[in-house]
Amino acid sequence: MGNKKILYSSLIMVNLIVGVLAVIVTVFVSFRNPVDFPVFYGAARNALQGLSIYTNYGLRQLPFWYFPWVSWVFLPLAILSSRVAWIIYLVLGFSVAFLSIHALADHYRKFSPFDRLFLFSLLLWISWHVYAVGQMSFFLLGVAVLAMLLAERDQPVLAGLLVPLLLMKPHLFIIFIPVLLWLGGRKTLITGTLVTLFLILVETLITPHWIQQWLGLLALESSRVDTNPFFKFTTFPTLLGFSQNYLGTANLPFTIVLIILAAFVVIRFRSLPKIPLLSIALAASLFCAPRSYAYDMVLLIPAMLWLSEEWSVRTGLLWEVCAIIPILAHFSAGSYLVTLLVLTLCIIKAVNLEKQAGMPRSFFGRRVSSAG
Repeated sequence: MGNKKILYSSLIMVNLIVGVLAVIVTVFVSFRNPVDFPVFYGAARNALQGLSIYTNYGLRQLPFWYFPWVSWVFLPLAILSSRVAWIIYLVLGFSVAFLSIHALADHYRKFSPFDRLFLFSLLLWISWHVYAVGQMSFFLLGVAVLAMLLAERDQPVLAGLLVPLLLMKPHLFIIFIPVLLWLGGRKTLITGTLVTLFLILVETLITPHWIQQWLGLLALESSRVDTNPFFKFTTFPTLLGFSQNYLGTANLPFTIVLIILAAFVVIRFRSLPKIPLLSIALAASLFCAPRSYAYDMVLLIPAMLWLSEEWSVRTGLLWEVCAIIPILAHFSAGSYLVTLLVLTLCIIKAVNLEKQAGMPRSFFGRRVSSAG
């Protein structure tokens, strides 16, 4: 037992040291000018100055094509210099990521403080793309985890208040949002709808033609293809070698089929407890997302924690593998294998839980007789 603890402690220290070094080298040496953070920061600066937020920003001239309230979230940072804002943004992001792991670990009541440190150390590996480009994936993870906890605690109105934040990137929550609304019922649906409509009304009063500006930017970007081989889409079509446009609509029929499959998986296991069900829904959303990069894989963390509910060497290896695959794939299309792996393991675990409960079912949900 002593040797196992020593080995485990050594593994944690190695992962943590490598993860911290990756953060330091990436943020302060290699990527001192992130390509995505200036988009959010610039849109907030434009909003403060009364200018159109729907334009291109940064060295790579990337578009701001989100709902207008996304820029409002960044207003506190926009009053600071870009360098100070970037550092605060990073600190807040890592804090939210750690608190998300801590909150889910508390829910499952299976993880020691050492286990949580191990999970966070590997998150630093998995999420390299997040802080390399300055994406907001940590904050999306935090919103998703908070929505799960509110659903678990039967707080439908508060869960509904989070819907506009989930709509910051709706293509990443294609399955998750409908499941959240279904679990919360009318209160979540009505609250989410009213708050979203109110925010749209506010922006319309401020900028009457924002919808035309937004649609114009989307039309302009629809033919753009990201040619950087290091930052390819992590979707099923790109994994299979299909080309993809910047909006993620080049393989729409393929995407529709994936959405149907993802929805079927979630409906099939709808009897699961709320947090595991929402965790699978989040993984299923990434499975069928029309547009996704490696930085979005942090949204697999809730499903990975559910798979790790009973800690063992095998679950530790799962996290190691999920951290190593994106590195070997250069955070490009091959990183999608992590999404496939996590969703497949979730399906296997859900089926095994049915068997353990004495209610075995076929993959299509029909009850299997135990008489034979």
